[in-house]
Amino acid sequence: MRRAALISLLILASCSGDGQTSAPSSTQPVLTTIAAAGTPATTVPAPTTTAAPSTTTTTTPTTLPANAAPAFALSQVVFGDSSFVIITNWGNDGGSLAGFWLSQGGAFQALPDVTLRPGEQALIGLAAEPPPDLAGLAAIIDLGRSIGTVAPDSGEIALHNSTAFDDAASLVAYVEWGETNQARSELAMAAGLWDGIPVAVFDDAPSISTGIYPAISSLDWSVDIGG
Repeated sequence: MRRAALISLLILASCSGDGQTSAPSSTQPVLTTIAAAGTPATTVPAPTTTAAPSTTTTTTPTTLPANAAPAFALSQVVFGDSSFVIITNWGNDGGSLAGFWLSQGGAFQALPDVTLRPGEQALIGLAAEPPPDLAGLAAIIDLGRSIGTVAPDSGEIALHNSTAFDDAASLVAYVEWGETNQARSELAMAAGLWDGIPVAVFDDAPSISTGIYPAISSLDWSVDIGG
């Protein structure tokens, strides 16, 4: 009887594990770094490419368009001397950022021909210094101060799909923080992309971010803590 029990224990020990299943491997996106070109804000910077980081992760969209198409949106805005924004493709198909523009106030900047697959993200550097080399990104694009300083107390960022900047149909994503009545606030409300209430930020807040698509309300955004 004791021998049978011992055999049973040995069989159980050989079959047991940690209860975890390894995540399936996936093809890693190639990190593309686009350098600032020092040209007017209506021209596309000349791209250069660097090697991919060793570790890459992507955001999995929770809401997808009905038809196969890319769906670009703003996911994070970082303020100050190291300012940048994150653009995420929430769609169920890949697409290029060529033909899209970022704006702040009356300043506009074209985005280069960088393709984002579903769930991939691009960091758009908007500071005088080079953007940070963060892992988990499909592309890092350095636009310098082409649309001005991204101030922590008040401002806006808009993403357009054409140069008809005063047409609500050109807006695809928008966020404002601090004070109301930013340059494109009314346009964003007319497009159904904003509720007219800015994200409330506190002194020295480093950034705001969202994991919601579409993020059309100040309640969809969170103020990040820490630097």
